[in-house]
Amino acid sequence: MSTDSFIWTENYKVTSYLVNLRQQAGLYSILNFIQDVGWQHGFQLGVQLPENYGWVFTRQKLVMETWPKWNDILTVKTWLREPEGAFMFRDYELSVNNQKVGLCTSSFTVMDKTTRKLALQDWSQFPRFWNNENSLDFKPEKILLKNSVKDISQFQVRNSDIDLNEHVNNTKYAQWILDSLPISILKGGVDLKGYEVNFLAEMKLGDVITIQQTLEDSPSLIQFQGQRASDKKPVFTAQLLIN
Repeated sequence: MSTDSFIWTENYKVTSYLVNLRQQAGLYSILNFIQDVGWQHGFQLGVQLPENYGWVFTRQKLVMETWPKWNDILTVKTWLREPEGAFMFRDYELSVNNQKVGLCTSSFTVMDKTTRKLALQDWSQFPRFWNNENSLDFKPEKILLKNSVKDISQFQVRNSDIDLNEHVNNTKYAQWILDSLPISILKGGVDLKGYEVNFLAEMKLGDVITIQQTLEDSPSLIQFQGQRASDKKPVFTAQLLIN
């Protein structure tokens, strides 16, 4: 459903197959809701790219006050900020029973599916539905690569990891991070307050990724990096904000 052209709203029920060990919609589920509401809004705006172009996330930051529980109805609102150079920004507000539970912002751009390179756009060609009045007061920042790291797991890219752009869906990186953690942490060892990620390179079917954890973490932050095993190329950096 929609409130107006500038702010798009969708409601999502937190069903049994979307909850984690704490009976909550966890990080992976929330990121999928966020991805879906952006697609819905873009479709309603009538924004269409040439056939060989596709949207790609570049950075994302999520801050959560509390996590929705089983059977909650999560309301996600989204809107677009005015683009900056090659990048567009999309903001999100998450609420349950009219109480805000989280905020998110993402940057994204356009990729040429043939060359696999960024395709600079003249944003004036798109419908101008920028909503700067509601812009959040933060953006996803650059997360620097660290040299002091330890390998904690490896994953091979499988069919279910691939999206319509024929590379790993952005939400899968968060799932790999969660799958790399000790189960004791996921059961209740720490309280997750946020997630931030930079996407640096593509991963495709059959690639193997090594998940690394930095050795310089603070009590309130854990940093992860992903490295493509075949050429040691960094493919993402990410941080979990914890309490």
